This record gives sequence, C-alpha cells and structure tokens, in this order.
Amino acid sequence: MPERLFRHNEIHIHAEMRPIRTAAMNSFSFADFLKTPQGETLHAWESSQYDEFSADAFGREALQVGAPQLDTLRANGITSQWLTSESYDELDNRLLRPTLQTVQAESGWLPFPTESLDLVTLPHALDFAPSAHQTLREAARVLVPEGRLILTVFNPLSLWWMRQKAVGAGLRPYLPTHTSPVPLYRLKDWLTLLGFEIDRGRFGVYSPSCHSLRNFERWKWLDKAGDRWAPHCANLIVLCAVKRLPGMKLVGRLPMKSPLDILTAGSPLPVPKEARRQAGHGN
Repeated sequence: MPERLFRHNEIHIHAEMRPIRTAAMNSFSFADFLKTPQGETLHAWESSQYDEFSADAFGREALQVGAPQLDTLRANGITSQWLTSESYDELDNRLLRPTLQTVQAESGWLPFPTESLDLVTLPHALDFAPSAHQTLREAARVLVPEGRLILTVFNPLSLWWMRQKAVGAGLRPYLPTHTSPVPLYRLKDWLTLLGFEIDRGRFGVYSPSCHSLRNFERWKWLDKAGDRWAPHCANLIVLCAVKRLPGMKLVGRLPMKSPLDILTAGSPLPVPKEARRQAGHGN
C-alpha cells in the first residue's frame, strides 16, 4: 500500500534530487499534441482500449504514470487510484477526477513501496522517459505478483513516425517533441526479462499523417485493412501484461500407491536378518 507520509491529493516529490522536466521545456508537448487532429484520434482510440483492458483488473491500489490528459483508470473498479506526473501544472485538481490522488514524481523513480500496486498504466510513459527500461523496471518493482500492467506506445515503424523524422527537413513536428519510441521486439524482450507475461495486445490507427479530422475519417478504412495485411505498421500499440514469479507449478496429483505396490515395484522384499543367518547355516 502506498506510503501515506504525504498530504492527500497534493504531493510534491523530487526523487533523489533529480531534475524535474516540465511541459514548458518542450516546444511541442504531449498536451499540445492532444489538441491536434492526430492527438484527438489518439485520445479516442486509446481511451477505448484502456477502458476495455482495465475493466477486469481488481485489487486495492492502481496507478497511472504520466499523461494526465488521458484518464486510463476511469473504467476500473479499484477505489484507491493514483496519478503521477513530472509537471506540477498537469496535476491541477480542477481538471482531474476528485477521487484521483496525485503525486509529482518521475516515471523512473516512483515513490511507492515494492509490490504495493495491483494495476499500473503507462500511457506513453516509455516514449518520453529519459530511460524507458528504468521506467519499466519501476513498474515491475511496484506491482504485486499477478499484478497487471497496461501500456501504450508510438510505433517506430508507422507512418506517423516517418513523418516525425522529416522534422529535420524543415517540417514542423507531428508528434510531441522528445518522443523516442521503443521497437516492439525490444519491448517484448524487456517485459519477458522483468517477469511479465503478455496476455493481450492490439495495433491501432493506420491512417497517414493527416492534418484534419475529416481526412482521418477518409482514411478510416485503413484500420480494418491494416489489421489484416500490415498490423506492424500501425501508429499505436497497446500491450497488457501480468507480472509472474518463477517457482513451482502444480501439474496434477500423483497417483497413490499402496505400500505393497511400492515394495514390489522393481526391488526384492526385505528378508529379516535372522532368516538370512539360518539360511546360511543350513547351507
């Protein structure tokens, strides 16, 4: 259970005196991105995915790491829900659900005890983290055994990311600044090494880099075609994983045998010592 050494609904934590990055330092923040047509498309798709994947997660404590603009826990029934963000401005309680408890902290240094949370969501936390692997390790640390992790990331093989790479040619950013997506194969390797088992996942939003909602609607047919013919080229990826612990696994009950069956199965019956002596004397 998270440490209650701080004031309810307003916590300011600087883990290990590391500098806290704010949205003001970014030329195109995630909050600004969500106001664009592509951001609205992302918000609609990911909200439905988090609602679906988090609805069957149970426990006592749930945490969302970053992206306060996306309420990833709204469909979950866990009563104690937390939200962390590196920016204090994003933790304005007037813009959040009253039941959501807020913590200012970095994604790679979470102020929660080990194995204290039942559900952790990472809405693009890996895309913007200084160390995506450290952020994933922190999520694994704070999750209880059999706890659930749900994350969304940008796909580095997508049309959106190809458009973002053209920023160096003079085009304005299409995705938030400092976005650094992790390849899916590497993400799967990290999850496996940290003891996670992926039980669900989905690709979504295959449209090219449009600049209006009308154009996104025109390309909506690509979502069905992409799921069938080119799923790995989707712009967005959602993964759901469960934290497993190595150990013994019950595979069934052993067949019961009687003492006589055990004695006669491949070994001679024991002969008393006196009987052996008499037998030898007789010879």
